[in-house]
Amino acid sequence: MVISFCPCLGEDVQATLPLCLPVTTKDAGKKEVFAFSPADNKKWRHYDWDQVTTIAWKEDKELLCHAHKKGVKIVVHSDFEHFDDICIEGARRKWIMKAYKKIVTNYADGLNFDIEKPSFGKQSHCYALLLQELRAVLQTKEFTKHAQISVDVPWSPHGIDDRYYEWNALADAADFLFVMSYDMRSQIYYQCIAGANSPLALVKKGLEEYLVGYNIAPEKLVLGLPWYAYNYTCQKYSSALDICQLKHIGFVGAPCSDAAGRQVDYGDIKARAAANPALYTSHWDGLSDTPYYTYSALENPDEKGQIWFEDARSLSRKYALVRELGLRGGGMWHADTLAYGKDAESENIWNSFKAMN
Repeated sequence: MVISFCPCLGEDVQATLPLCLPVTTKDAGKKEVFAFSPADNKKWRHYDWDQVTTIAWKEDKELLCHAHKKGVKIVVHSDFEHFDDICIEGARRKWIMKAYKKIVTNYADGLNFDIEKPSFGKQSHCYALLLQELRAVLQTKEFTKHAQISVDVPWSPHGIDDRYYEWNALADAADFLFVMSYDMRSQIYYQCIAGANSPLALVKKGLEEYLVGYNIAPEKLVLGLPWYAYNYTCQKYSSALDICQLKHIGFVGAPCSDAAGRQVDYGDIKARAAANPALYTSHWDGLSDTPYYTYSALENPDEKGQIWFEDARSLSRKYALVRELGLRGGGMWHADTLAYGKDAESENIWNSFKAMN
């Protein structure tokens, strides 16, 4: 690693050198706010920099310098591209050195694992072993000895999408698990109808399964919620019950899934509803604590659809679980879905994190 190549260095090298080094300061009383930033744009300039603590995946060097100036960590993205080779020691060793290089060449603070492959048995054991070996190597290097390692995990530890991982071993090797409490309708075994992406009671149930079922410490869990929507076209629609029946698209053994819909940015759906208010009817589903729209297609008013999303109200109720369960913090997929500057709602969405405290 050559510090002289760091893009954050200015004329006053001594003053700007810390921007090229890992963030070490931490407010002991501050909750983790973990923000995914995958979009190729500059929306990060509008993030709530007083709240965010870690930004994942984006390798924008301007962002790096700004984040480090604010005391915010940057972690790079990683998965194990050839997952079938994960039990080959040499393949793991080669991957670890590649991951180390990615961290240091990006002047990053760590790495976020996003492996979502179906797995069980020996392969799952080797995944945990990979994390342990990575941690051991990083601790021998000066730049990465305090690197933050996070692991994205499904909303429940009970075989979601055929992921039977060694949860305790992953939690032990990582700084924390980012619980993806969204896409919770990836496998639907009952009525094939539109519904909430992240229903409150089920979010809590999934977290409790990690905490109680696997005895994972609450400070090892970060609650991730969706800042995006699912737009569903109704195959049949009941106006009396406001029920939207979906096309049967199976996933991992289930006869129905959220693949019947498509993901839409929060900012986009609010803009669509504002542009055509006569076509959109707003609802609140009390069972899941989730808002949704029922709408008529612009080209064909007889064609119905539903958009299920989160807003500041629903997110606040769900982020309050962080305080209730004593979790490390919260986060989202992802921070670039908001309109930023085009409405007041972007600020309100960020303010939903305050429910954690």
